[in-house]
Amino acid sequence: MDINQLSKSQIVLLTLFTSFVTSIVTGIVTFSLVSQTPPSVAQTVNRVIEHTIERVTAPAQTALASVSTKTVIAKESDFIPAAVEKASASIVRLYSVEVVGAEANSTFLGLGVVISPNGGIVADLSLIKDAPGAILILPDGLRVYAAVIARNQAHALAYLAPSSATSTPVRKWIPITINPHPRLGETVIVIGGKSASRVDNGIITFLSETPDALIDTNIPTSAILSGSPIIAVDGTFLGLNTSVSHTATDSGFIAASAIEYPKDIKFPV
Repeated sequence: MDINQLSKSQIVLLTLFTSFVTSIVTGIVTFSLVSQTPPSVAQTVNRVIEHTIERVTAPAQTALASVSTKTVIAKESDFIPAAVEKASASIVRLYSVEVVGAEANSTFLGLGVVISPNGGIVADLSLIKDAPGAILILPDGLRVYAAVIARNQAHALAYLAPSSATSTPVRKWIPITINPHPRLGETVIVIGGKSASRVDNGIITFLSETPDALIDTNIPTSAILSGSPIIAVDGTFLGLNTSVSHTATDSGFIAASAIEYPKDIKFPV
């Protein structure tokens, strides 16, 4: 058969057949040569092949590592700033209402905590004593007068309610979230500071049975003011420092479970 008379399809098939036969012959020859090759040469060839594979797979492994998920371990201390910021929105500073001659003077008393959506405040009763009320300095600097509407002598708690006449503009009070289940050994944060917030932390070292509702801590007494609250690392309210808790232990707090704003009290107008 004259090759010039072949069609294009036949030429392609002939080329493929020739390549197939050539590859078979090449494989047979290569196998024969490798079988006769000294071991040292074979090892060199194997090393070249292994290094070539490593160079190819290394970039792929690097790419996979770059998209792999990294596990981040969060510590309790990482949550403290957010907890303080959350609780600070519900903390007020109390000042006395004093009139000397024709001038009104105010003296810093301590801290109070918002526990009602209507602006109900709980504070250390020893701050208020027999006074009818106190001036509140809110977190945004607004001054509001609040009247004492109830007293709890057992735990030295004073409950105050802001007068609507002094709530101009109308305030949106942010009550703190009460945590009634403190745990022994739990990390707690105390908030203090006369003009600006100061914080310290410790752990709960003792929990009394009701009705004492006492929480003891190892927080330094220098960080605690009258009415200072302790909060958990999630920003929830665990307890309040009062004269009763301070008498029982220097770093003690009345548990939040014993602090409930009177529901039947009408707010002053």
